[in-house]
Amino acid sequence: MEMPEKPLSSYSRKELGQMISQALVEFEKNRTSSRADEYARISRLLVVDEVQLKLAKEQEKAAEDQLDRVRSRAARDTEMYVRRSMQGQNRLEVMEPLKQKSDTSLKKLEMVSRDYAQAKSRVEQRTKMLEYVRQRQRNLLSGLSGNGESNDTTAMPKNVMMSADGLAVQGNTDSVMPTSLLDTVGKLRAEFMTELDSNGSLDNMNARQQLESNLPVEDVPDQRLKVDAEVRFDTGHSTGDNGNGTRSRIRARVYPDYNIDNNWHAIGMVEWEKTLNGNAYSDDGKLKLDRYYLSGNIGEVHTDVGAFGSVMAEGNIYDSKFIGVRLQTGKPVKYALEYGKAPVDDMDKSYDITASYEDAVYGLGGGYYHFQNKTGDSRNIYMGNFHHNIGVFDAGAMLLYGKDTGKSGKTGYVLTLGYAPPDSWKPYTYNSWLKYYYQPASTYISHTMNGVADNMRSSGGFKGWGVGMNYNLPSSWTLGLELYRLQDLEWGRYSNTIWCSVTKSFQNYSE
Repeated sequence: MEMPEKPLSSYSRKELGQMISQALVEFEKNRTSSRADEYARISRLLVVDEVQLKLAKEQEKAAEDQLDRVRSRAARDTEMYVRRSMQGQNRLEVMEPLKQKSDTSLKKLEMVSRDYAQAKSRVEQRTKMLEYVRQRQRNLLSGLSGNGESNDTTAMPKNVMMSADGLAVQGNTDSVMPTSLLDTVGKLRAEFMTELDSNGSLDNMNARQQLESNLPVEDVPDQRLKVDAEVRFDTGHSTGDNGNGTRSRIRARVYPDYNIDNNWHAIGMVEWEKTLNGNAYSDDGKLKLDRYYLSGNIGEVHTDVGAFGSVMAEGNIYDSKFIGVRLQTGKPVKYALEYGKAPVDDMDKSYDITASYEDAVYGLGGGYYHFQNKTGDSRNIYMGNFHHNIGVFDAGAMLLYGKDTGKSGKTGYVLTLGYAPPDSWKPYTYNSWLKYYYQPASTYISHTMNGVADNMRSSGGFKGWGVGMNYNLPSSWTLGLELYRLQDLEWGRYSNTIWCSVTKSFQNYSE
């Protein structure tokens, strides 16, 4: 309202009432239009800012975790290379892979460190800018109530104007300069937020920061239900005293995974198997739900509850369904506990406790496995495992000690040489392994191999060689081949096995 030229005392009450009425109309018009509109727009844009800050914090946490992992691996790889060099080890087949691994780890450390620095600076920037916008929103609401904006900390300095390119600039008056450049940017952004939104500057800034970052944010799935499936044809032929002839079959498996709340998953496996040639099992040709369990984290403990697959001691002790609970936690040493029942051979109760450590160059592991059948007899197996990287190969040795109720304990072992390059999942690539087994019957329950080891358990166990290879083809096709030469430990009888497979995999999602 513009004040009148004459003194207010010269106006009648009726005239003063008209002027006040006009002022109230202008006030209400301003209160319910321009400020209300700006408050509404800033409220909308504030949600965008809050989401951007939330994701920036997720990226900072991911970058920090990744930096810790990469720094640790780079230190180990570099130490291994330098240690071998100082020991005078100059064989090319040893030193070149170690040097290449060290250089790769250090280069990755540089990139990850840069990502972390950028992520941390983005969080600091967005935190301060968000506070200015929140203050601007509070002051607008105060203005709508008629209280003015006297406490507006985001108010523009007096000597600020908009330049031709849409950026806010400030004059030379030193007394109005904020304490930092980020303060200036935050205040200008809050003051002109609606204009910046209209001309697209906010979107451009968000897009630039997102393009600068290749860090992950929390995985929010685009679909709740993911399904993997595979169809496999395999055939095996065994000869010798313990051979069981030829057996061919078709097996189909479907693995549904339902994401309940972005932590807990309901997971299952439906299986159908049909024997084409050879011995058929009792459930041949039947559709069965073989796995069904919940999987998720309880604090720092990853938990599986239900009927899930268990691979004990790399499958040298047990590789099949396990009904119960599995708990896993720890870093860098990983601890695991399984308690429940391995549903084979009238088993009544089973549990195992394991610990493992994986380094870039070597790994250590140990465990205790207890199996008890319905008669009360039990089998206790102790396992120790070590493997070490040798160039492109991985060499391992596993020691097994098994003892049955009322019998003396027996010691066994498995030696392994594996070849699995990092890109062995790609088409036209392969991975392979070579193993030597010496396992008395008390050192395993249900072996993972496709040889005839399970047929030898009543004869005291087995020893011998196994070799296998998987070759990947385009369109998710895989070829498998395994060969075994095994001997009965008690009678010395041999068996020779050849086993091959063709597998086609499917999934209803893309990674």
